[in-house]
Amino acid sequence: MLPKRVKSIIVLSLIGSVTVMIVAYTSPSLSKEWTMKMKYALSVAAAAVLAIGWTGCGSDSNDSKSVKSITFAPLALSANDTEKQQMRVSSKMTVTYSDDSTEEYPLAYKTLAKMGDTIGSGTMGLMVDKNGNPLKKSDGSNDISDGPDGNSFIKVGGKYRLITHLEERPGQLMNTEINVENNELVPVETAPVDLAAVGGTIINCASSKTPYGSHLGGEEDYSLNTRYADKNSPFYVDCALDGSSTDVGGEFNYFCNYVDQQAKYLLDTNIDKNNGYNGDSFSPYNYGYIVEVQPQADGTTKSAKHYVTGKYTPELATMMPDQKTVYMSDDGTFKGLWKFVSDSKISGFEANWSGTLYAAKVNQTSAANGGAFDVSWIELGHSSDNDLKTMIESKMKLTDIFEIAAPGDGNSCDTGFKYIAEDSAGECLKLKTGMETAAAFLETRKYAAYKDATIEFRKEEGMTYDKDRNVLYISMSAVEKSMEDNYKGMEAVNDIHLPKESCGAVYELTLDENYSGTKMEAIVVGKTLADTDANAAEWYCDPEGISNPDNITYIGHNTVLISEDTTKHVNNMSWAYNTQTKTMTRVASLPIGAEVTGVDVATAGSKGMIFLNAQHPFKDNPKNRAGDKPNTALIENATQEQLKAFIGYIDGMPSKLFN
Repeated sequence: MLPKRVKSIIVLSLIGSVTVMIVAYTSPSLSKEWTMKMKYALSVAAAAVLAIGWTGCGSDSNDSKSVKSITFAPLALSANDTEKQQMRVSSKMTVTYSDDSTEEYPLAYKTLAKMGDTIGSGTMGLMVDKNGNPLKKSDGSNDISDGPDGNSFIKVGGKYRLITHLEERPGQLMNTEINVENNELVPVETAPVDLAAVGGTIINCASSKTPYGSHLGGEEDYSLNTRYADKNSPFYVDCALDGSSTDVGGEFNYFCNYVDQQAKYLLDTNIDKNNGYNGDSFSPYNYGYIVEVQPQADGTTKSAKHYVTGKYTPELATMMPDQKTVYMSDDGTFKGLWKFVSDSKISGFEANWSGTLYAAKVNQTSAANGGAFDVSWIELGHSSDNDLKTMIESKMKLTDIFEIAAPGDGNSCDTGFKYIAEDSAGECLKLKTGMETAAAFLETRKYAAYKDATIEFRKEEGMTYDKDRNVLYISMSAVEKSMEDNYKGMEAVNDIHLPKESCGAVYELTLDENYSGTKMEAIVVGKTLADTDANAAEWYCDPEGISNPDNITYIGHNTVLISEDTTKHVNNMSWAYNTQTKTMTRVASLPIGAEVTGVDVATAGSKGMIFLNAQHPFKDNPKNRAGDKPNTALIENATQEQLKAFIGYIDGMPSKLFN
C-alpha cells in the first residue's frame, strides 16, 4: 500500500545492477515548482537508463561483475641451465567473473632497479653510516647490498614511494620515488631512510603495510641475544672489538660481527664489553623490534621503533583491521608467536604506541599433516614505547633483569632458578624483584618461556591476513628441531611434538571477532624426497610443492602467494595457493641461488602489480637429496652482472583486482 502522498511508482529495471524508480506525488503540501523539478530529474534518469539498456553497454561490462576467481598459467620447472639462471614468471592470469565469463591478462616480469644502479642523486643499495657517508668494503670500494627484502609501495601527496629493506648488518631501508610513465614504473630518486635518531637498524627482513599507509618491518637480530653481552652470564662472548668480527682468540663470531657492524654505522668507538657491550650510542637492547616508516609528501619519512611489540628476532609484523591488534613472528629455533594489543585504535603514524604484549600458548591436538593446535595467550605486560626507550637509554644489561646460569645435568637448576629453552640454548633464570616490565619487553622470549608460553616454533617467518576468511597465515620455513618431540632433550614444556619435515609448512591461525587467534593448523606442507624418487638427483624437496616457505602474501580472491627461501629446490619459487580448492600453481622461478623477497601487491592508477625481489642471486648453492650440489658450476661461473640483486614486479594485471 502506497503512502497517502504517493500517487504511483514506476520501476525501470533494465540492466542487472541499475534500477530507477519514478514516483509521482499528489500531496498539496509539495510546491508545484518542486514537483516539476522532480519530474524532470526522474525523466532524465529514466531516459539515461533506457539508453544504456538499448545500446547493450554495461550488461557485458566486467567492471559491473564480481570476481569469482583468479588463476595463473602454471609455470614449468626449469628445463635446462639457461632457464635455471633466468627470472621466469607465469605467462598469464585468468579472471573468472560471477557470470562465468573470463578475461585473460598476459604477464611479464619487469626489473625496476638493480643494486648499485644510480637513481637520481642516489645509489640503490648503497650502505651508509648514521651521517649518510658510504660504508666501505675491505678493498675500499663502496658497500652495495645484495639483500633487498621487504617492499611497501605507498602513494602519498600524489606521488608513489617504494620503501625497501636491505637485509644487512647494519641494516638499512631505501626510500625510492616512482613515477608512472606510459603505464610503466620509472624510479626517479632514491635515498636511505634516516634512522639515526633511533640508533639505526639491523637485518631488516620482511614487511607489511598498515591500513593507514605506513610500512612495518622487523629487525631480525639473530645474534644480539644479551646472554652473550653480559660478563656475568655463562654464555658471555669476549669480542676483539677491532672491526674484525672475531673474538679475542681470532675466531669469527656472529655476535661480535653484529656489534662491530653496528659500531661502524654509529661511529661508536667506546663500546664497553665489561658493561653489557653498552657504548656511547650502542646498546644490544636497542635492536630486535618492529620498525615503522611512513613516507611523507615532501620525500622525507617519519620513523619509529616500536619497543612495545617486544624484543626477539622478528621477521615482520601484521596489523589487523581493528588497527589495535598486531601479530609478530620470530625467526630461528626455540622461538615464540607474539600478539600486541594497543590501548586505542592506531589511525595514523604514532611514534609512541602503548598497549599489552602477549605470547602464544599452544595445545597440540594432532600431529598429522604438519599438526594442529588450540591456541591461548599469556599476558606478558603493559607499557609504552617512550617508557621502554627510557629503559634502553639507561644502558641496562641482562643481569639487571635476570640472574642467569648454565643448566646442569638433566636441565637442572639451582634453587630459585627456572630452566627455560630459547634461541637454541637452555638457560637457568631467576627474575629480579620489580623487573617484570623490563623482562616482558626487553627480554621478551626469556620471560615468555619463564611464564610457560610456547617457545618451540622453528623458522617462523612470513605472515599475512586473509580478510575474506578472517584468518592469519604463518609460514614455518622448516618443521624440525624445536618443533620435534623434545628436541635434544632440551625442551622445558614440549608443547609441540611433530614429525620432522625440513621442507616446511604454512599454517592457518583462526581468529575470533576480536582478532585473537584460537586455533592453528597446517594447510600446506612440503615433502622431503626419498632417495629413489625421480627428482632426487637434483632436488631435496619435491619440486611440485613448497620448500622452506618464507614470504607469504594474501592477494585477495582466495589466493595466497607462498614464496621460498631455500637451498632444497634448484630455483626458489613462488606459488599461488587457492584457499578454497586447496590447489597450488607455480607462479615464479628465480635465478639459481636467489631468495624470493619483497612480495607486495600494489596499484598505480589502472595498473596492478605484484612486487617481487631476487635477493643474493647466484649465492646459495642448492643441494639434492643426497646432500650434493649438482649445479655448482652455475654458481661458480656467475658474472658480476648476474650477482646483482634486483627489485621488480609482475606486470600486466588491472588495478581493479586489488583495489
